[in-house]
Amino acid sequence: MAINKEQLEIFEKKLLWIQSELAKEIKNLDSQLDFGDDIDHLDEEADETEEIANTMGIKEDLKGRLATVEKAMEKMKSGGYGKCEKCGMEIETEILNIVPESEWCKMCKMSE
Repeated sequence: MAINKEQLEIFEKKLLWIQSELAKEIKNLDSQLDFGDDIDHLDEEADETEEIANTMGIKEDLKGRLATVEKAMEKMKSGGYGKCEKCGMEIETEILNIVPESEWCKMCKMSE
């Protein structure tokens, strides 16, 4: 069943909201990164290094999701939104309601 115009508008609003929230989180993480120029004890430096590595990992995950959201928004413009990238079938609205940037249908997700 193809997505109707009303559903498409709802998904677009969700994607815009997610995009905004992800951008805020990324910006917040950027402001938290402190490479510091002070001289600490070695154990403090190790803790700071671990924290920075964890923060950078989270940031990369968020950037990846943001890219997926932006890709979904581009698909809306081109008319390809809601099609599974693996099999080409329609992505179920129940999936899109939960993850509006989803790239795969339920069956392809389950087969992975």
